[in-house]
This record gives sequence, structure tokens and C-alpha cells, in this order.
Amino acid sequence: MHNSLIVNLYPKPTGEADQRLTVSDTPVQLTENWSAASTKYILIDVQAADVYVTFDGSVPSTTNGHLFKTTGQPFFWSKEAARVAMFIRSGATDAFVMATPFTV
Repeated sequence: MHNSLIVNLYPKPTGEADQRLTVSDTPVQLTENWSAASTKYILIDVQAADVYVTFDGSVPSTTNGHLFKTTGQPFFWSKEAARVAMFIRSGATDAFVMATPFTV
């Protein structure tokens, strides 16, 4: 049997602050520090409109980045992935990204 880390089985909030980020037509990043050693993952939920996301420092656009849709399905990202993620809305409507720190 292989070892594996399952983060979505019994996630635990760390007690650090959530962040709600407005995503418009200018690229933005999450600004919360999440410095607690216990914070390992960030629960990301895209709301109101779809967004494009990059993780390599490049500017997201309709031709560059991953498309995250408002499916109601949250995503667990590593703290580092959330820190470097850059967001831009995919259409004319502003989106919101809700981010909550978790531990295992």
C-alpha cells in the first residue's frame, strides 16, 4: 500500500482569517499572510463568474492560464500555490474568490 495525504477527508480550519478577493479585469493575488505553521492548504471557492489563474508569475488571460469555473466545487491548494496564484475574470462580470486556510 502506498502512502498518501488525503486533505479533503477531514480538513480542519486553522483559525486564521479567511480572505474574499474581488477579481476584475486587472490581475490580482491573494494578500493574506497565513503565517501559522499549521496552515498547509487553502480552500478556494470561485463565486459569481469564472476566472483564469496562473501560478508561474505570468499574467492570466483568455489565452494564458487555467480556467476555474463557478461550479460550486471548492479546490484545496497548497499554501504556496495560493500565495503565487494570479487571477483575472474570464468575462465582463466580476468574480470573487473565497480562500480559507486549513490543516490536516
